[in-house]
Amino acid sequence: MVSAEVLSGVDYASITAWRGAGYTTVAASSDLARAVDDAQHAEAAGPCVQAEQTAAPVGVPDVAATMLWPGFYRQATELGLRASVSVPLFAGGGTPVGVLNLYGRDGAALAALTAGVREVFAVEGVPAGGLESDGDAGTRQFLAGLGQALRLRVTIQRAVGVLMALAGCDAAQAYRMLREWAASLRESLSGAALRVIVDRESKVDTAVQVTVGPATEGVVSVSVTGELALPLDAAAARRLAAPLGEAAAVLQWDLSGLRFCDLAGLRLLLDLRRQIIAGGRQMRVVAASEAVHLLLLFTETAPLFGYPPPASESAGDAEPAR
Repeated sequence: MVSAEVLSGVDYASITAWRGAGYTTVAASSDLARAVDDAQHAEAAGPCVQAEQTAAPVGVPDVAATMLWPGFYRQATELGLRASVSVPLFAGGGTPVGVLNLYGRDGAALAALTAGVREVFAVEGVPAGGLESDGDAGTRQFLAGLGQALRLRVTIQRAVGVLMALAGCDAAQAYRMLREWAASLRESLSGAALRVIVDRESKVDTAVQVTVGPATEGVVSVSVTGELALPLDAAAARRLAAPLGEAAAVLQWDLSGLRFCDLAGLRLLLDLRRQIIAGGRQMRVVAASEAVHLLLLFTETAPLFGYPPPASESAGDAEPAR
């Protein structure tokens, strides 16, 4: 594989994917990489498996210091590997279709690449000021390509969210609609997605709006409408943070009017939750749009927000969208 030849610190590379009833290696630069993959596949545990399940990169800076995945640890140390980074790969649907595994014998040499991958994923693209990575030309080119792929993914997922709101359908149906429309236009999927977004924004106010109700028995209700997605401006963050000043033990959030929310928006909500908990209070999501509902379940963050609420608590509230 080219990755093992052009990326600094990478000695071996492979691509793992889910096929039928288990994981398999679909490409590898050597039998050594395949052996490390197989050890993870056998236990359905390891950095490549975690990257596929969480849709986030997983770096192992020191293989010898991790015992989280016994099979991976034994095989990697036996073969002299010192570090690795597993990078999820995406198709238009938004979920990982494979994982690029990069293995190295020198942990320090792989550190710059791992930091760069995390930076690119943190902003879902290359930062406006460029990458801070001090890697070589091959590393910079790889990270730039990865950033471009993530930006396209954000665009496609935002368009899927728009179609879900317009058609009242789920994500799979909306994605199918987008693919069919792109085919009919003889346009790329990302191009069709951009058309959907531009058309929607020309007709609908996508700005985030926050409405705070009066405090009742220590509970304040917060309603959010619009779209919480990149690019996020400072005004949106300020509006979402406004309820933090309310004197209430519980902040109860209704996100059913939030037509779309991407990972950047979710990170903002998680940061709000952290601030609320730090103040000794609670943050609960009592209702969510279809787009938010799926995002919370897919990222396994729903329990952090107490969502969906118990039937006894939600009986008097709007039912969470499904």
